[in-house]
Amino acid sequence: MARGTWRATASLTGVTTALFALGVALPAQAHAAVRCETVRATVANSQGLSGGTVRATVCKPGSGHAYFDDGYYNYVQDHQADGAAARAYVVDANGRYGPLAVDDTSTSGGEPMSWESNGSGSGTVRVYVCLGKKYPWDSGSRCASDSMS
Repeated sequence: MARGTWRATASLTGVTTALFALGVALPAQAHAAVRCETVRATVANSQGLSGGTVRATVCKPGSGHAYFDDGYYNYVQDHQADGAAARAYVVDANGRYGPLAVDDTSTSGGEPMSWESNGSGSGTVRVYVCLGKKYPWDSGSRCASDSMS
């Protein structure tokens, strides 16, 4: 076999082997697909006006834990200077988290927040915005929420 032919054959064999290995790995990676959804909620204050908003892009891999995608602006924002700050919370199958961030109208664009669950990504993830110091699970709390299942 000529020297140039041998090199071409060796290169072609190496590329074919690499592509075959890549093709075998792709189906396994497809099972680990991440599903993301943006959730939003707005709570009214005691005068019936928009009191606070929460926005978060929640991601759940096929296995593992849920989290807020840090490639998006996840925030809680207070809309009224009424003395009741907006606070963000998360509840999932593994527990209650928060407040993750608090905004009291001192910032114009809201307060950024991040979150990552302690457990598996299965089950519903509910994101809350509440006004004042009560938690979403407290009686008489003023909250709104949205969820991703």
